[in-house]
Amino acid sequence: MEATDGGFKPALGILRSLYPVVQTLEEFADRLVFSDGRKPVLVEEKDGARFKKLLRGLIICASTPLQQLRVPLSTLPEVLAFTLNHIKRKKLRNVLGFGYQCSDVAACSDPFRFHGDVSQTAATISTSELWKRINQRLGTEVTRYLLQDCAIFATVPPSCLLQVCGEPVYDLLLPRTWSGFFLDSAATQTSSGVTRKTPGGVTRKKVPGDDKKTIPKKRAREEEVDNKQEDRPVVKTRRLTKDETEDESSNSRNRSHGSQSWKPADQRPPRPSRCSIRVLSMLYGGRGLKGFLLNRKLKGGVGGARRLQGADLVRVIFLQSESNVFDGQSKFRKLPKRFFVMVPLFARLLRQHRKCPYTLFLRRKCSVNLEMEDMESLLKSHSSPYRVYLFVRECLRYVVPEELWGSQENQLHFLSNVKNFLRLGKFERLPLVQLMWKMKVKACHWLGLKKRHCASEHRYREWICGQFLGWMLSGYVVGLVKALFYVTESMGQKHTLRFYRGEVWNKLQEMAFRLHLSKGQWRALSPSQALKFPKTAVTSRIRFIPKVNSMRPITRLSGPRDRVRNCVRLLQNVLSACVREAPGPMGSTVWGWQDIHRVLKEFGPQQKSSPRPLYFVKVDVSGAYDSLPHQKLLEVLGEVLSPFAEQSFFVRQYARVWSDPHLGLKKHFCTKAEMCEPLNMKGFVVEEQAGGTLRDAILVERHSSEVRGEDVFQFFQKMMFHQVCGIPQGSSVSALLCNLCYGHMENSCLMRLVDDFLLITTLLAGVPDYGCKINPQKVAVNFPVCQEWLDSGASVFPSCCLFPWCGLLLDTHSLDVCKDYSRYDGLSLRYSLTLGSAHSPAAVMKKLLSVLSLKCTDIFLDLRERLFKNSSCLSMCVRFHACVKSLPLGQNVETDPWFFLKMIWTMARVSNKLIRHINKGLVLGSLDGGGLLQYEAVQMLFCLAFEVVFKRHRWLYRSLLPALHKRTLHKHALRRKQLYYGLERLARIFFNITPIGFV
Repeated sequence: MEATDGGFKPALGILRSLYPVVQTLEEFADRLVFSDGRKPVLVEEKDGARFKKLLRGLIICASTPLQQLRVPLSTLPEVLAFTLNHIKRKKLRNVLGFGYQCSDVAACSDPFRFHGDVSQTAATISTSELWKRINQRLGTEVTRYLLQDCAIFATVPPSCLLQVCGEPVYDLLLPRTWSGFFLDSAATQTSSGVTRKTPGGVTRKKVPGDDKKTIPKKRAREEEVDNKQEDRPVVKTRRLTKDETEDESSNSRNRSHGSQSWKPADQRPPRPSRCSIRVLSMLYGGRGLKGFLLNRKLKGGVGGARRLQGADLVRVIFLQSESNVFDGQSKFRKLPKRFFVMVPLFARLLRQHRKCPYTLFLRRKCSVNLEMEDMESLLKSHSSPYRVYLFVRECLRYVVPEELWGSQENQLHFLSNVKNFLRLGKFERLPLVQLMWKMKVKACHWLGLKKRHCASEHRYREWICGQFLGWMLSGYVVGLVKALFYVTESMGQKHTLRFYRGEVWNKLQEMAFRLHLSKGQWRALSPSQALKFPKTAVTSRIRFIPKVNSMRPITRLSGPRDRVRNCVRLLQNVLSACVREAPGPMGSTVWGWQDIHRVLKEFGPQQKSSPRPLYFVKVDVSGAYDSLPHQKLLEVLGEVLSPFAEQSFFVRQYARVWSDPHLGLKKHFCTKAEMCEPLNMKGFVVEEQAGGTLRDAILVERHSSEVRGEDVFQFFQKMMFHQVCGIPQGSSVSALLCNLCYGHMENSCLMRLVDDFLLITTLLAGVPDYGCKINPQKVAVNFPVCQEWLDSGASVFPSCCLFPWCGLLLDTHSLDVCKDYSRYDGLSLRYSLTLGSAHSPAAVMKKLLSVLSLKCTDIFLDLRERLFKNSSCLSMCVRFHACVKSLPLGQNVETDPWFFLKMIWTMARVSNKLIRHINKGLVLGSLDGGGLLQYEAVQMLFCLAFEVVFKRHRWLYRSLLPALHKRTLHKHALRRKQLYYGLERLARIFFNITPIGFV
């Protein structure tokens, strides 16, 4: 393998971190021995150098042993066909089977023939001389084993690998997905008998003979000691999903005697930090208490539907899945004694719930004026997370018996976690380990039958307590909030959540529907008209997001939406290829900060060398997406696609896996449409590496297809538009369609004669043909305007100022650019981060480094155009502070000060690396201290920026401040003094815009 490494060391390093065995095909063949004792000869003397080179470029990653195949195979196409049919029949995840279109493999009588189209990779193997020789020399059984059971990668010089077959390598990078707190196992299936949910997620029936199987006391004590040593430190447990359960439970059954016991002390608990309650489960409710879990009725039975009882609630929380309890089909047997004793407590909880005055508590703690009729006032009538917490606290104290908490201290810890949970951002989560932290299980006597108990019993009680607390938060608290509040995000507030009472939100939603119908953008359908639609028609669900004084509609496809989604993505890819080939229709469109930097770089140096007065106008189109006329949209798309009507587009979908030095293994799914003659996947990887867009990566071909330009346009001609005008926001192709329409409008209204530009427009009236109506309140200029503009609400800035546009501040004199932090005014910077999954300092460091890489772009760090400013350093310091304050389990800087110092130096090093990457060709640092920007200067800027933040929170960072100050002290003292004063001024400006007290 050493001879093969060469420039492929980074890519091979990824494989070695994912597979237990990584070897070349030659090394694999050397270890093979046929049944008659012969060893295969893979390389012969007559083979040419090209064959040997291709052979050395095949990397084998085997995870299962080679097994004999009974069916005799012969030629390579037959082996390949048999393998593909087997993959499809068994529904295996194998790269080789991607793109193999076969409707019903089971009905095909001949498994040695292809029954559909194959992918490019499979077609290449079928005709490859290399694979024909491999099949002849190693035998058909080994060839089938390689293609079906191994992951094979081919080297693509100079530094990439291409996966040929096997399970997709990106599947090995998938983290465990937790959609919430798994109170009930997805794999629970029971028709009769008592089932219980063990900490390992194994659900089983109680076997009648279990009670007779006893373990001698001496052996039980020995097993307890072993388990105690093996499982130390003792951690809380959680429920597993089906996939993880099958692996761990099978191992535990083979190695243990206690798998038949009610106390699974021998099963190693999974990491409790993996289990969490997601804030997303609380969003978009407000439908009232009728659908609340404790108000639901059980189906079936002699007397019909009945109310939930204490025994039913015990089963829901501890023993069975919620669906099994409520469907009315499962037959329940007698509860185990431990859980039978709990029934009176939970029956009392249900009685208290039915007597609880929820409406009264809601009026007291979250009162609103329901008589308001204007939308702007109603939009401000949302309850703060603290007020919602006060309401939930009153309900919990009224409903939950004190015995269930065990102690006042346990109750206070749980309420504190509820308060923190309600303040989290949209995509955050609360880990179960945080919920169980500092909870005293010994105080909860209802968890067991005896006061004294062994270590395994205590561990089992911890699991029961975790199940109860997890259900209280995810079942009761989240269910209660979702029943009485509509929880949603809002425009311009990042991931901050708003809690609207159900009555308020119903009013807002009704006003928003009336407003859109009055504008003529939507058309109401009667029930009879709706019934006339074909069953294959695709519908969309609408939800609204609050803005400052209006509501923005967001649509989401419902029903069978895969076909429409695929058509939309295909349209986006083909339109992107057309625009790359002929960018004229896009007009002056810029897609982000990189494009803005490219445009400003063209005339920025000229403005600096010979300054001239510059006039800026910022214009915002009111309802840009909602106001696009469909007829004009079809006309513009026809003009864009008509030159390419007979052109064939080759659309390639592939995945890329690479290793980031700071963030670990990363993956990205890409789609690219090309007009040129399609290359095979290996040729495509070579071309991408030559273009500089690929390096040290592993690629996996997922799907390839060919489509004509006129076929793409048929998608729009088949659609029935009942949204009278406008396009849905949030679609992958929406932004591209909007830019094409406004680019077409620019070409129609903008004319140029030599150096004189003439914009023909109706100013504030807009351009009705394109649905373009100017929002006068968002018009901004830096020169005097007429009274009509001032009366309409336009903003007038000084001629020399920092002009705000798209999150940037443009210097109207020098065209320097800096970031606009005014949008963070009154908002905590922590809501711009998703910190729920960062439950350790190492995860925080990865999060901060990923944010730093995103924020450090060319427009801010190009030293040819502007000086390096420290605002990005200060913003990273505030994000660092937000992350530190969000660490769970009492973790802080004091736990490991040197790690947090290392985090600061790493951020400085990464920033320096990004600056040097962006400014290639410039002398940034030399041994004699010359250059535009030394690494020591970057490090000093970070140190000074962190000092500014840390001094405001000296009590939290007292262990870091001396080391930070010492690092900057031995640097250039005079330079430090000059930079420090400038930094203090910048910091005061920054903190006035973004109050750190809100973080």
